[in-house]
Amino acid sequence: MTSTLRPARLLVVDDDDDIRALFGAVLHRAGYQPRLASSGRQALDEADELVPDLVISDVSMPGLSGLEVCRALKAGPRTAQATVLLVSALSGEQDREAGLLAGAADYLVKPVRPAVLVERVRALLEARA
Repeated sequence: MTSTLRPARLLVVDDDDDIRALFGAVLHRAGYQPRLASSGRQALDEADELVPDLVISDVSMPGLSGLEVCRALKAGPRTAQATVLLVSALSGEQDREAGLLAGAADYLVKPVRPAVLVERVRALLEARA
């Protein structure tokens, strides 16, 4: 949690229904109330309304990729402070570097174990505090 006054605002973005639901359920069990988005465009709309503390986004999505979402969030006046965690099946060092250059705070390679996801979310939220 980012504050004792309010719960952390999380947004999970993945075009794969199963992964999106899994991440949402894992985070819910960990005490978070994440919003879910199925596309980059929906993520940006949700983020503008929610003003998330943390966005967990897939990289490879049709339409807007996770890299494009990350760059747009960082450029947005309401969302520039959002921490972004990119998650992808792309495992090359150049893929990770591209994510970090786009403004992500971290990059995880799928498949991601639930405990690792929760640990990274907690660590990234604590770093914001």
